Amino acid sequence: MTQKPWETSALPAPGRRRPGRLEERARCLSFVSLLLLTAITSVSEAASRFRPLDPKEPIRFPKDHGAHDDARIEWWYVTGHLSSPSGDQFGYQLTFFRAGLLDEPAGSRSSRWAARDLHLAHFARTDLAKKEFRYAERSQRSGPEAAFARGETLDVANGAWRLLELGGRFVLLARDGADELSLLLEPEKPPVLHGEKGLSRKGPEPDAVSKYVSFTRMRTTGWLRTARGVFAVTGSSWMDHEWGSGSIGRESAGWDWFSIQLDDGREVMLYQIRGKEGAPTRFTSGTLVEKDGRTQPLLADDFTVTVLDRWKSEKSGAIYPSKWRVEVPGAGLEMVVTPVLPDQELITNRSTFVTYWEGACEVKSSGQRAVVLGKAYVEMTGYAGKGALGILSGAGGEKK
Repeated sequence: MTQKPWETSALPAPGRRRPGRLEERARCLSFVSLLLLTAITSVSEAASRFRPLDPKEPIRFPKDHGAHDDARIEWWYVTGHLSSPSGDQFGYQLTFFRAGLLDEPAGSRSSRWAARDLHLAHFARTDLAKKEFRYAERSQRSGPEAAFARGETLDVANGAWRLLELGGRFVLLARDGADELSLLLEPEKPPVLHGEKGLSRKGPEPDAVSKYVSFTRMRTTGWLRTARGVFAVTGSSWMDHEWGSGSIGRESAGWDWFSIQLDDGREVMLYQIRGKEGAPTRFTSGTLVEKDGRTQPLLADDFTVTVLDRWKSEKSGAIYPSKWRVEVPGAGLEMVVTPVLPDQELITNRSTFVTYWEGACEVKSSGQRAVVLGKAYVEMTGYAGKGALGILSGAGGEKK
């Protein structure tokens, strides 16, 4: 059989390169320069690059997998669960953020080095055998050989970290020190549009809304290099893509987000937008994805999330929920979601300036004779007292 160019063996072989001190210093200087540009740049409304989301504008693929230059904030989230033939298990997260800085139409500047966007990225790994969680972060200005997010189709990069679409499949590449990840992601279901035809509302304000699309189950194959060796891995991934103004509403303190992949073939996405007092707001929402890809929107009254345990971070002092009972009565679901490691916290003081928890979890039934139901990733923001968005709130509001 002729091997297709996107198959696993066609992925680049794992390599290794450590950034030097000058490279790290240049990144920091670029980051500071971009902040200064943001503070002093202003453009008339007539020349504005950014525009509100149009509820009537349909989402089209593959174009809308790519970047949206008229959105102030945009991000691509990929999380997944991997295992090797010898039984080693890993979790991973690779996130790309694009924040629009200069409010000017594309092509209006003569220099191709002009930084119109700030590109941030996070790469995290969970090694269950070593009970170890590691993460890295990056901040880059837009420009050749630095970072970019292209339109028309998905191709986003920050240095050597990259996520791109090839013929309906996706290639993911990232490395940090001894850790390197090369994966091929193949969607097993069509993309899911959350909310009202992809329009996901986060608060009462007109701009507290985003376009939100997910691939909820992606067959995953590839390679993972760690200090322990090189592992051939297989598993399942989940990819989110959101774009919009970046606002979650002035009265929102943060969110709890769940991506649950059940062994029966269904997936559940849930997010709770928390108010200033900590209780979920009415903009809490979710989606149930059936085995055949059909979707069912979930409103705040359609599910409950009960905190069963908490964990305190020694690094940030934040106290996070650390075990949950998740019930979706209409789907006959009662699940207990538990982190595989308590400490999967990211303190991103070199990129987004957000302290948040995002990690791999196991999903079991409730009761004394609990059985495994699936796996999940959970993200929590706003518990460390630094806001839900950090520096991204300066680009477009308060959003992830």
